[in-house]
Amino acid sequence: MNFFPRPQNPRAAPRPPLRQVPADFKPGEGDRPRPNLNGTLAALFGIIVTGLVINGAQPSTLGRIAAIGAGLSFAISLIMDFRAGGPRNLIRADVMAILAFYFLTLFEFLFPQPTFDQMVDVRTTHEAILVVLLGFVGLLLGRHALQFRRQPFSETLKREVPHYWMIAIFWCCFGIGYLHMFMAVEPMFSLNEVLYYFMEPRFSQPWQRGKFGDWKALLVELGLFIYLLPPLAGIMIARRHRYPALQILLVCVALAFTAFYGFTSGTRNVFCSYLVTFLIGYAFALTGDRKRELVTLCASSAVVMVIATYFMLEFRSVGFSNYINNRYNPLEKPERTLFVDYNLYAICKLVEVFPDKKDFLGFEIPYVALIRPIPRAVWKGKPEGLTSSIEDALGVEGLTISASFVGEAYMSGGMIAVLVTALFFGLLTGWWNFLASARNSELGILIYASGFFASVISMRSLFVFTTALLPTAAALVIGTFAVKHLAAQAARLAGRRTAFRGAPPRPPGRPPR
Repeated sequence: MNFFPRPQNPRAAPRPPLRQVPADFKPGEGDRPRPNLNGTLAALFGIIVTGLVINGAQPSTLGRIAAIGAGLSFAISLIMDFRAGGPRNLIRADVMAILAFYFLTLFEFLFPQPTFDQMVDVRTTHEAILVVLLGFVGLLLGRHALQFRRQPFSETLKREVPHYWMIAIFWCCFGIGYLHMFMAVEPMFSLNEVLYYFMEPRFSQPWQRGKFGDWKALLVELGLFIYLLPPLAGIMIARRHRYPALQILLVCVALAFTAFYGFTSGTRNVFCSYLVTFLIGYAFALTGDRKRELVTLCASSAVVMVIATYFMLEFRSVGFSNYINNRYNPLEKPERTLFVDYNLYAICKLVEVFPDKKDFLGFEIPYVALIRPIPRAVWKGKPEGLTSSIEDALGVEGLTISASFVGEAYMSGGMIAVLVTALFFGLLTGWWNFLASARNSELGILIYASGFFASVISMRSLFVFTTALLPTAAALVIGTFAVKHLAAQAARLAGRRTAFRGAPPRPPGRPPR
């Protein structure tokens, strides 16, 4: 049985003409995904009840109660969203952000965590869980804060672009994104060497930003263009009847190369971002009569993500090559339970330190996040980090510890800063939903799907938010210029046709010059 048939013969399928949305267009209820207000109220009620009933003799018990209560609350909200707008109503930036935050903080406590009980006490765990639940409250409330009558950037998102433009954008992103890797290896531009370092332990690759200086750091920042490849590939594969078969084959090879890079890096949030943005692009590019194809792909992707998460934890510190060849000596037998990142443990330590032992950092947190994308080659006096980092609070050296965005917000100003930051992310992801529309062009789908990378990865750390926005900003700027070019070209063609039709007829006896 062929689950993914080629939708139509490319020779028989006429290319859609360039079109422009009418100026008075207003999105209807079913035109874009949106959260259901009753679902949000139900989720908020469940979160509040969960915070009131949390109790237990062990820290992991408190975590399990919070995970179950919050999970059920979100499930009820998602069911109401599904009933209000169908499956596409669940493909929203706010939903992905909430699910990512839940996965990073509470999901692992659905499984036994005996090690966690030896690391923290009950009182500190209770305070940390309240911090996490307050973050969920802000995300849920913030997504309803803005309402628009018209779609933002409608001109850019809805004007159709020629299919060869999408092909050109894909390969430009591929070349720019991987340029710093191929320039860093010896010999330069050696594919074998790049693949070799893909399978080495994390942070040992020659293209790591810390090993570059001066202008070469700019090339590392251009590597963010890689995050545009999965949604581009999803759009092109979903609408493969518009593209030559050879191009689709090459795009699949490039997508497999990118997926292999994300998998062997051992960084789960990167691999998850690739998978999510690919599915978003694919889902919005599909026509309504291909639901079975979408369901099959989503189910397969979920299985791949679960399997990949397990193995990436196994080899991320030793390298994929050493792992598959059994060239490593594990210090101890790993505990057979699900482990994500223990972000809740990091939040517990931050609650212990701030503000009793150290003062809140105030505006230092958002300031460092804002200036993070600026390379040191451009700003030599750029601050190197926080005056008191998460690693300092936990008393560790040589490691990078994540505490999710609520942990970093708590370092800034306690519970108030957590609520304000969560409201900000909720507002931003809710606003991003207004960019979605069934009438978006392929370029519009790309811009919308690329924003999911920032919404997902920012839940892990506030400091990566501004950097994660760069691919989306680049896609929006490039798309705006491309659409203006198409509009100007169409106007010139229309002017020539009008002038030709309005020209006076030649005298019958005079030959043309």
